[in-house]
Amino acid sequence: MCFSAPASFIASGALTLLSVATFAVAKKKDKILVAIPLLFGIQQAFEGIQWLYLNNDSSSLLAGYGFLLFALIVWPVYVPVFVYMLDKKRKRILQWFIFLGIAVALYFIGLLATRPLHIHEHAACVDYSFNIPLESIVRVLYLVAVFGSLFVSSRPIFRWFGAAISLLALIAWKFYFINFISVWCFFAAIVSSMFFVFIQYKRSAKARKQLS
Repeated sequence: MCFSAPASFIASGALTLLSVATFAVAKKKDKILVAIPLLFGIQQAFEGIQWLYLNNDSSSLLAGYGFLLFALIVWPVYVPVFVYMLDKKRKRILQWFIFLGIAVALYFIGLLATRPLHIHEHAACVDYSFNIPLESIVRVLYLVAVFGSLFVSSRPIFRWFGAAISLLALIAWKFYFINFISVWCFFAAIVSSMFFVFIQYKRSAKARKQLS
């Protein structure tokens, strides 16, 4: 994430703890949600490691590819998939976002496998640079795959999550365009903690219903 190694490691640790604490008590169908903060925690750990290298005037390709694996390949597929799995009402339209997410992920796999990756610090953020043909169009398709599935969902929690990370994506795009991937992923990681709140709310609501 941007700013520093401590910020990335603190976010990573907090998200991992939230996920682990919730996983054991979450219903089987909700575990795919509980895993989201954990995955973001792993992603932020990669960027924390990257910061340690950058602070010593170096960089780590391993940590860089680890971060981008989540940012560019995992999320455009994972998000529409979990929405599809948990939304029983709109599966027909949601499947198209899965196809789009897979196409975007495959595109980035091809680029990362064939283009050199350059990592450096820019404006207190980590900048991951590699040549992306039609970059603006690809970014839009990426965001449609992620946000589209959330907004189309019939479940309010997914629409709220989509609204929150969409707002943060706009902020990252406007103020951190060069470092968009790093900044937006950090924002989204923090917002993913709302799924922890959602699971806890479901548990407390169920407990109140049983007592009434």
